[in-house]
Amino acid sequence: MKFYIASRLENADTVKKIALALKSWGMKHTYDWTAHGSVQCEGPERLTEVAELELQGVRDADIVIVLLPGGRGTHCELGMANILNKKVFLWAETDAMFLQDERTCAFYWNVNVERVVGDKFTLLEQIFRYEEKMRFG
Repeated sequence: MKFYIASRLENADTVKKIALALKSWGMKHTYDWTAHGSVQCEGPERLTEVAELELQGVRDADIVIVLLPGGRGTHCELGMANILNKKVFLWAETDAMFLQDERTCAFYWNVNVERVVGDKFTLLEQIFRYEEKMRFG
C-alpha cells in the first residue's frame, strides 16, 4: 500500500516518524516533502516543481494521512484526496478540530475521511487495520 502524509512544516518530525513506522510495515511513501522543507523563498520554478511533486504524491497514494493542525498546503492536499476519492485518515490529538464549530471544516466530514483522535499509536493502529482489511478482505 502506498501513502502520502500531508501536514504543516512544523509537524515535519512527526511526519518522519509516522512515515518510518509505515515503511517498516512494508508500505511505500509516494513523496516525502520533509526531505527539502520549505521552498517558499526558492523562486517560482522550484515552487512549481514541488507543487507538482506533492500533487503526484497524492495521486499515487492509496491512502492520504492528514496530520492536524495543517496549513494551506495541507488543506489543498486534503481537497485533492477528496476529489480523487482517496481514503483519508485525518488525525488530531484531541477532538477540538472535529467539534461542529468554527474550528472544523466541512471537508473533514467527507465520506472518504476517517477522523482519528488520540495519540500517534491510535493513528497507526487505524491505518494498519485498514491496510490488513484491504490486503486480506
